[in-house]
Amino acid sequence: MPKNQKLRESVKHVNPVLTIDTDNSEEGLVKPDRETLMASLRGILADAGIDTDTPAPASASQSWKQRKEVAEDHWRRAREAMTAYLLSAQKTPMAMCQICHTHEAVIRCTDCLSQVVCGECDKVVHNSHPLHNRESFFDGFFKPICPTIGVKRMEDGSYTHDHQDRLLPMMVPDICACQAGYAVQPGKPIILIGMNGKYHLSLPSLQCNICHVTWNPGLSHLVASGYWPATPKHETVFEIGLFSSYGKLKLRAPGLSRQAFLGMLEDRTLAFGRTGSISGDAFQKAFLEWQYATYVKEGLTGENDFKCHACSPSMHGISVDGNRKLYRFKNATSMDKGLFSDIFIAKDEDVSGFVDHVHGKHRHIPGKGACGSSSFGAAKEVSTKSSSKIDEEGLEIAVCRHGVLTAALNMFRGEIFAYPLFLQNKVSGQGTVTFFCSDVACRYWPYLQRVASVCPELKHLLGMHPLLSVMHAKAHEWTCEVKWSGRNQPGAGLTIGEEVEQVNAYLSRAGVCTKYMSKATRNDMLTVLAMEWNKRKMKNLEKYLAQRHVKTTKRIEEECKNLEQMKAQLGVDEHTLREWAKHVQEWVSVMADNRSCLEKKIQGLHLSLRRRHYDLYHKLDSSKKRHRARKAIRSEKASLEKAIGAYNQQHPSCALPAADDLLQQDHFLWPWDYTDGTTINAQKKSAFEQIMLLDRLKEEEQVLLTEMKRHWQSLQSKAVYLQDLSTSLQNGSTTLQINEESIGGLLCYIKRTQNDLKAKKQHTKAMYEQFVLGLCGDVEDVIHEDSSDDDDDDDGSDSSTDDEVDGQN
Repeated sequence: MPKNQKLRESVKHVNPVLTIDTDNSEEGLVKPDRETLMASLRGILADAGIDTDTPAPASASQSWKQRKEVAEDHWRRAREAMTAYLLSAQKTPMAMCQICHTHEAVIRCTDCLSQVVCGECDKVVHNSHPLHNRESFFDGFFKPICPTIGVKRMEDGSYTHDHQDRLLPMMVPDICACQAGYAVQPGKPIILIGMNGKYHLSLPSLQCNICHVTWNPGLSHLVASGYWPATPKHETVFEIGLFSSYGKLKLRAPGLSRQAFLGMLEDRTLAFGRTGSISGDAFQKAFLEWQYATYVKEGLTGENDFKCHACSPSMHGISVDGNRKLYRFKNATSMDKGLFSDIFIAKDEDVSGFVDHVHGKHRHIPGKGACGSSSFGAAKEVSTKSSSKIDEEGLEIAVCRHGVLTAALNMFRGEIFAYPLFLQNKVSGQGTVTFFCSDVACRYWPYLQRVASVCPELKHLLGMHPLLSVMHAKAHEWTCEVKWSGRNQPGAGLTIGEEVEQVNAYLSRAGVCTKYMSKATRNDMLTVLAMEWNKRKMKNLEKYLAQRHVKTTKRIEEECKNLEQMKAQLGVDEHTLREWAKHVQEWVSVMADNRSCLEKKIQGLHLSLRRRHYDLYHKLDSSKKRHRARKAIRSEKASLEKAIGAYNQQHPSCALPAADDLLQQDHFLWPWDYTDGTTINAQKKSAFEQIMLLDRLKEEEQVLLTEMKRHWQSLQSKAVYLQDLSTSLQNGSTTLQINEESIGGLLCYIKRTQNDLKAKKQHTKAMYEQFVLGLCGDVEDVIHEDSSDDDDDDDGSDSSTDDEVDGQN
């Protein structure tokens, strides 16, 4: 039974119908109604001496305040006692061994149920549990001791520490057919590093008591027992669980450095009576090698971490943008070669070759271009390599509309147009893409048209539709927003084009560490982080699509009501409103190209000043930066006043208001637009925005249904692929170049993957049937279940979509 269904059935029994046997007469059982039960309850309370006229209970906020006050009072009264308990816990016990009950206890183990033991029992028990944390207390205090230290009783009755061999816990095989047992002896010394720090142990060495066959563990035995070598010679090994924990920590905190993590392990080593530092280079190399081996293992089952299940085989929208925080210093060099080359981040030589080819064919316009309210660094066709201490200047990233990372490249010349062109061409080879989203689409698309005219191999890219991201569309003049924003493009749905910004909120935190890494290590670590991010996205994809569908259907109902109110207020029908909307689009297509230089200057200064006023206290965090911003505001405001004066002299009949009044308007219309009945007016503008919003919402519902269908089909296809792969492996018809032992392990891994996939399909089916067919109760019950599995707060890809789109109203 699915988890959601169980939860719903359990809820049914939370408040069962109350039945009271108030009369056992011949008429049988009487089931009172609500009023009778209320009267009975009121009578019971009266008999108990409780005043039923007491005021209503406090509100939730007041109740919470009272609970906090009570809890604080309890802690205040217990604080002195807790300190006393902490002190008394340091007192060594005078007790007998809890195992043999014969000798005096001299060792405490914090990981055993029988915590205080004698030296002999400690040797017997912890010979097979060497990783337990132990303390001796025969000197009158608790002293942490390492696994190879025990306690020995002397002839005079005193105690001393002595050395004991401890073996690495691992699975040992049957070394021969004698079945007469074998002797276990300490073998090769080895260092183990786990979540509790560093251990000095020995590998077990086995010898048969009859035939004297010996066995010593190798790399295969260590990996099978859950360890990963620091080097192929395996003098040092890591617990695989340590790598898994480190990977999850990096996912939750990308800025966590390996030095900080290993420093924590070294502190735990000292706290438990052990010594020794941990090599950061060895840890990082072993971690990346384990990640690569895991990537190859998952790839054998058809898993692709950079493929969105809802965007295959065709993608509705791809968003491309640069991240300047993921740079790297030139002095961070190394001879290592990357493991994840061209898996997520494209090869530098391929990118540079593409850029040189495009620049050789197309006569570019050098320098930085202006776009919207300011001069964006991304709005330029070419730039030279920086001469600073920086090597890679950042990362250009392509993300689908579900926040799944698909491709990236290293930037060496800033955010030039050739970089998103490379990613656009690469992604187009993976399937059909409908919309291409960028924060400078209004300038990038004319560039693409010029390049495609001289590079025929890139003409197919013009089949995509350009879309200006929501945040940057609002920074443009209204005519530009109408022309390029996704809100006003048929078929776009609620594609906002800001998915890269949401991913950058996660990846940017890794820049604290990656700027000091070597080239290969930086690429590998960013690829690992991208894979972990995508896995989390794919894990919650059905819930994400379900949430968006529920929100979209609700908003359609709301906006339909708003449209009816607008028709009633204006006294027109929907056909008239759509004619107005069409009129606006035609007007924009004409007027956007007919603005004079002075008009464009006024429009640009207006947008720039509004943006600077917003950034003044929202983004600038120092008085020095705000001082420079205020200086720029004064300068631009003076230019705006001068331009308004010049414009009013040329057009006295439709003069513009003063600069201060003009800045109060989010999107101001030119004066002649209000007076000329043949052009646009405020009512038509409002009708246009309402019609466009409602159309995009209805499109979004269709897009989501299509993506859900693709998601389900991808799960079905993977199930078929796994079954076919398993059959071919069992029949010996596989083309995989792996040995028989590896084939057996792969078969077991396939079975595990099939089991996980079956549970995934059941959950996905329940979610989709829930809100598509309206089965199994209320939709929102399922949508809001398991909130603990949500992404981090900084993710925002599930919640920001509607908020961003609302901001365009």
